[in-house]
Amino acid sequence: MRALSVVGTLTGVLLLAGTAAAQPLELNFGTTNDPGGMQYLSAEEWAKRVNAALDGGATVEVFGSSQLGNDTEMLKKLKLGALDFSQPSTVMSTVVPQFGLFDMPYLVKDRAHADCIAKEIIWPDLAPLAEPRATG
Repeated sequence: MRALSVVGTLTGVLLLAGTAAAQPLELNFGTTNDPGGMQYLSAEEWAKRVNAALDGGATVEVFGSSQLGNDTEMLKKLKLGALDFSQPSTVMSTVVPQFGLFDMPYLVKDRAHADCIAKEIIWPDLAPLAEPRATG
């Protein structure tokens, strides 16, 4: 659903740009994940769908393995308009690798599911792993 709204937004941008540009719009999507990783594969799938929907009016290219910077650098580039899209890692996964679970797209379906994950997984299993890092 979100991909469709982004496609709609991109289509609107292209219509506003008119035909002044001789070349199609090239959009960059950065991720820290290596090719073959879950985040990278989801970024590639999203780009494939957007590219198909825009039918040559614009192209999204995925850059993995931190080619466009680490999470912090890419977020700064997004704010400055120097990068079009980014898929940052979960900040906690840089502290405790097990939190990388939340880097998987569409893992949580709604707030009730998020509450269940917090109660059944985060507090009993993941929070204790992060506690030694928080206290020193």
